[in-house]
Amino acid sequence: MDIKEEIKDTLKETIKENIGGQVKDSVVGTATSAFFGQLKVYLYIGLAILALLCVVFLQFKYNIFGWGESSLKIDKTALVVEQTKKIQEFTSAQFYEETAIKKERVDSGMVYNSNCELVVLVHGTVRAGFNLSKLGSNDIVVKGDTVYLKLPKPEIFDVIVNPSNYEIFIEDGKWGHEEVTEAVARAKKQIEEDAIKNNVLGTATKSGKAKLTELYKSFGFNTINIEVCGENK
Repeated sequence: MDIKEEIKDTLKETIKENIGGQVKDSVVGTATSAFFGQLKVYLYIGLAILALLCVVFLQFKYNIFGWGESSLKIDKTALVVEQTKKIQEFTSAQFYEETAIKKERVDSGMVYNSNCELVVLVHGTVRAGFNLSKLGSNDIVVKGDTVYLKLPKPEIFDVIVNPSNYEIFIEDGKWGHEEVTEAVARAKKQIEEDAIKNNVLGTATKSGKAKLTELYKSFGFNTINIEVCGENK
């Protein structure tokens, strides 16, 4: 016996108990049909509510209809541009070198001429990277979870030589402060030239792209496309 027959028999017994006597099958059939009709209505309503809840969940989590997507994208792009430009000088490579600068002169004396020599030993650090304050609004584009970034050419920011980073190694004769300062300036220039020869800008490009990729991943982006101005592809 299927469930419909069971329900029909149950209804028949219930009607008997309430009105007494025999109950025709046609009456029971009508009552059964009405019961199943209501059951179907409730079932359809339940399914409709469940479907609506599913749509609401998907829209909330994935924005399947794209509502507000354009304004969100613009706001997110502007925020990324602002936060990136705040970094300004993004140091992505450093070069360290120790160099010696030699100065010589001949001093004329009353009796004889003397050869004077000055050797200054200089320790310098070259900082190289990207000046992110030069980025324009078109240099950063956000599309969903992907960011496209076009960087300016890498550059050398400075050569750092603190007073504690140089010493007079040899000093024959009398040398003034300006002459020592000039020797240190020559050393800084030499260190910068050596840094370029040792491809510090290439290192800055490679390291900078890797570091910025990690930075944008921490912002929640999954795909980061970085292009450097003038870079050979």
